[in-house]
Amino acid sequence: MTISRFGTTTFEVIPNVVSFQGPGGQAAVIDVTNLASASKEKRVGLRDEGQLTLTMHYNPDDTIHQGLRSDRANRVRRQFKLTFTDTVPAIWTFYGYVTTFSVQGGVDAVVQASVTIEIDGEITEA
Repeated sequence: MTISRFGTTTFEVIPNVVSFQGPGGQAAVIDVTNLASASKEKRVGLRDEGQLTLTMHYNPDDTIHQGLRSDRANRVRRQFKLTFTDTVPAIWTFYGYVTTFSVQGGVDAVVQASVTIEIDGEITEA
């Protein structure tokens, strides 16, 4: 998982990511039934690509982790890349906003952060 920061097209690895969930897109279902309809008629609305949630080992001294916290606080739109590397790499590129940055820890446990990115617009697959 990488992020483009500071107005450049250079992507930097988001360190210590251990798992992710999403993107989980959906679309609204629009009822277009009218009085002449024999049954419900529907259309599908615009796609909403949803969210991507990352779980990472949190390092408060890491500049990328600090940047994600700052992006959430300042509502900054960033570009992200999610790379699947099993065989031939598949790369999903999208813009998004960090909407959640939550830190959790416990006795004899690694401090983790959960980061939610709200996807803005389309996901480009390459």
